[in-house]
Parts: sequence; C-alpha cells; structure tokens
Amino acid sequence: MSDGYVDIGSGNLWVKDEGNGPAIVFLHGFSFDHRQWAPQIEELAADFRCIAYDLRGFGRSAPPDTRYDHVLDLHALLGALNLDAPALVGLSLGANVSMAHTARYPQVASKLVLVSSGLPGFAWSEQRPPEAAKAYADAHGATATKEFWLAQSPFDSLQDYPDAKSAVHTMVADYSGWHWENSDPRDFNPPGQDPNSVTCPTLVVRGARDMQGYRDIAEVLAKTIRGASLVTFEEAGHMLTMEEPERFNALLAKFIASQEEMS
Repeated sequence: MSDGYVDIGSGNLWVKDEGNGPAIVFLHGFSFDHRQWAPQIEELAADFRCIAYDLRGFGRSAPPDTRYDHVLDLHALLGALNLDAPALVGLSLGANVSMAHTARYPQVASKLVLVSSGLPGFAWSEQRPPEAAKAYADAHGATATKEFWLAQSPFDSLQDYPDAKSAVHTMVADYSGWHWENSDPRDFNPPGQDPNSVTCPTLVVRGARDMQGYRDIAEVLAKTIRGASLVTFEEAGHMLTMEEPERFNALLAKFIASQEEMS
C-alpha cells in the first residue's frame, strides 16, 4: 500500500495505490476526492491494483497555477506509475476525463467504465448542476455554495443511503471550493473527446434516480461507443458507486475479467 504525492512533471498529484493484480485507475467526481472510491478499494484490492487519485485542484492535489488539462495529467500519471493497460473507471467529471483520455490515447486503457458521465457538447434541457453551483458561488461565496451544491437533484437519492450521504457530505465539507472562487484555467475543450474514437471495451452505468440529463447522456454514450454495454441501477442516483457498492463492485470485477455484456 502506498499513499502519497506522485510527480507528473507539471505538478504533484495525491495518489492512493493499494493491492496487486491488474490495474484499475479510479477518477472521482467534481467536489470529491479519492475517498469516493473507498468502497471499491476496500473490496477489490484483494484481486486488483487499485489506484485512486485527487484530480488537480481537489483533495490534497494543489490547485492549478497555469493552464492545464485533466487528460494530460492522467496520461502523465499513468506514465509515472509505469502502468500497463489499466482499466479506467470514472464518475461524472472523472468519467469525462477517462473517456477523453481513452479517445485521445486509444492504445492505453484495456477497459473503460463510465459512471454518471457528462458529455461535452451535450444539449441539456435544464441547467447543469456544476454551472448552477458556479453561478450561486459568484453571488454567495464558496462556503454557502456547498449546501446549495448538495441540494441539487443528483444527490437526492443519498437520503436513502445514510453511509453514502455521510461520506459525500464529508468530502464536500473538506473541498476547498477553489473552482467556485477562481477562474479555472483548465482546457475544457481539448482535442480527442469524441466517443466515436473510443475503441476499448466500455461499460456505461447510470442511476435511474439521477437527473434526466445524465441518464440521457448514458444512452448516447452506449449507442455511440462501439460495443458498449449500458447498465442501469434502478434504485440509485448519481453516486451509485457509493449507494450500491456491493453491486457495483461485482459488476466491475466481472467486466474487467470478461468482455461479455453486463446486466
């Protein structure tokens, strides 16, 4: 087991690296950190090398001080850790980054799992929660925005999952709020984000209790990425990996071991 900073050349990222076997790299959602994946690491580290890291500006990883790209950060991290054909597993923001990386570097990942994913260029019929939170923060500040953020509909289902709710609220309480207080220099539209460019086996997972936009994006991704499978957790929402960890862990382990369709 190894927890600590990894130098990726353009900065340091906080990484949790536990277990042995085929490598799985986990990428968290906005306002969260590597602890989001604790239920997966706890169970899967017996059979897999589980790597979860804090994206730049989240958790213990420092905020950016110049223009950057989460995809390039991920690529540099994979190189620094000498990972050979890892599976990439991302939720929400982390799913966006995982998909964009796999599209840009199609020979790197062995498998791709997209959970509650966003999709650049998708036409939302309602305001995206991250945009609503940023607008609220501009008017009320980052501290007040944490409560506003957790009141957004993607997190409604947490009321039925007290352990997941407690963990999510703890991560948001610890979040610095940097992205709400600053103009993010991230490259939001880097090249190579087209789902059509993804060629590795892909599993798309959504929660039936998530907001409509995320559920629709899951269908688009499953139809666009060649050979992708779509699985819906009927009783879960946006944070399904924490709400129903046992089911998700079993699904993930089966998918990594097999190329058959998941159900």
